[in-house]
Amino acid sequence: MESARSSDWFEQFRSIILAYNEKRQPDPFMKWFQQKETQGFFGGDTEKVLAILIDARFDQMTTAEKALANTKLVVQAGCLKGITDPNVVPLLIPRQYFSAEEWTKSFITALPSLRSISNRIVAQKTWRADELCSLMLHKIRAPYLGVKTTRLAIRWLYELMPTLNINMDSYEIPIDRLVYRVSCRLGLIDPNYDKYAGQGSDADVKIQSVVRGLLPGRQWVVDEPLWSTGRKPMSGGHCYPKSPSCGGCIFGKICPRRFVDFDPAEVGMQAGLTAVRKEAAPVSCGEKRATVTPLQTEFAMYVEQLKQQGISGEEYREKIAQWRREHS
Repeated sequence: MESARSSDWFEQFRSIILAYNEKRQPDPFMKWFQQKETQGFFGGDTEKVLAILIDARFDQMTTAEKALANTKLVVQAGCLKGITDPNVVPLLIPRQYFSAEEWTKSFITALPSLRSISNRIVAQKTWRADELCSLMLHKIRAPYLGVKTTRLAIRWLYELMPTLNINMDSYEIPIDRLVYRVSCRLGLIDPNYDKYAGQGSDADVKIQSVVRGLLPGRQWVVDEPLWSTGRKPMSGGHCYPKSPSCGGCIFGKICPRRFVDFDPAEVGMQAGLTAVRKEAAPVSCGEKRATVTPLQTEFAMYVEQLKQQGISGEEYREKIAQWRREHS
């Protein structure tokens, strides 16, 4: 961390982070979960934890809205109630780089491990954030429940499950190329010296140290302001890989604008650790959403028709696949 960053600079940085989180829109899953809990929908803490793990796993390389749509589909199929028949799970909305069939199959494969993790979490009740992370990443592995989705799940468990006692002091924010790039431009790290090669590497240690000192026990609130600043322009970002657009950036008044002629992540991040994070909805309530196309509307109506007819399992998948072939 650069010595030029004064206590006054960090206080301004902290104020920007807090202001961002006050204005941000609630995650759609959290709203859905709280609504269902009020209705008495869940059959106990294990079902609640499982719902959180399922949505966190779906919430990767897609939008939060599509992740929630998948969560609703599998919940309606009875996956919280111990259902084991893969034929009753409908075809899911795919994430990037997956077909719908592949993404559905991967969920069915992961579900037993997600249940085991849920049972283990509820049985112990008292956890440190780093213990939960180790449980999900090393002790009971669920396919495609990775570092980012695991830490998202931990945050939601802390915020949504008051019956669990989770100490968040050891929580760490995920480091991807967006967080790394913005951290470099802000002067928190230097890509020439602070290399990122996973947990415990120089850049990771420095960034986590800053985050813990900034808002101890609430480290997760620093994550989104950093990565959202590094998003694509269509998603409201500013700190692009090259030639950032600094006008309107939330950090504009305090940013020293370092390393703007190249992407710091290309210099300081180990190959294979630079995957771009999913694009999420911008914070601004006034920003226009993407228009739903007539084809998307027609597909949604077709899916609803199949549901009303009671079609599920393999027949459901075949009809959806046929519809896509006919409309591609």
